[in-house]
Amino acid sequence: MKYIGSTIIIVAFFSIAAAAQQLSALEIAKKTIAASGGDSWRDPRTLELSGTATLYWGDKSYRMTTYHMWRVFPGSNDNARNANGKVRFDALEGDKTFFRIAFDGKSTSQFLSDEAKAHEELLRWGNNFGFSIFRYVENEGFSVIRLPDDKIDDHPCYLIKIVDPKKGETIFGIDKKTFHIRYAAFRTPIGFHQRIYDDFKWSKNPRFIQPRSLRIFNDGVKIADVFWSEFKIDQPIADSVFVF
Repeated sequence: MKYIGSTIIIVAFFSIAAAAQQLSALEIAKKTIAASGGDSWRDPRTLELSGTATLYWGDKSYRMTTYHMWRVFPGSNDNARNANGKVRFDALEGDKTFFRIAFDGKSTSQFLSDEAKAHEELLRWGNNFGFSIFRYVENEGFSVIRLPDDKIDDHPCYLIKIVDPKKGETIFGIDKKTFHIRYAAFRTPIGFHQRIYDDFKWSKNPRFIQPRSLRIFNDGVKIADVFWSEFKIDQPIADSVFVF
């Protein structure tokens, strides 16, 4: 009889493990949306991020003392690699503009320093768009496939693949404990693009989870470290921001 308590604990452990294993890819995606803020994360209007970054391009590193993003989200999305909605990135080394690039919903405007011009392909929208497709995973025409579990930075994660209606494939790593997105990856014309997220912080109103640390890799080589120190959700952004 003295082993009954231990037996119950062991049975409970394996029951929990079995339940986790039985989660479908879509169930994991739904839990991720809920754990990220629910409707306010799935359907944000705008997002503004500011911080710093180090870009590892070629054999040099470039320290961005100002790294700023403005984003107006689209109402729908069926292609993970297409630029959509509105977006702008500014990267400055002190007072020097390293690059500025924006999409106003129809066309792209950009200013590139000589150093940025040498690596212009890294800035093309099709080589960078992918994360936001997660928000539309429950829409018609999408499919979700569960992949083998793994660890991201020693965090046990579910891995799933989202296939959009245009057959674009994006892989996501979901923290098994928090259901936060720790990893996103997709193929591009210039290599296999990978992103690793950490340092998650909540916005309380609206409720929205934002990773403040981002590492970006291309074909296994790190090309950027990004640190977002501030973020704003659903604040008005003027159309003029996206035209210069």
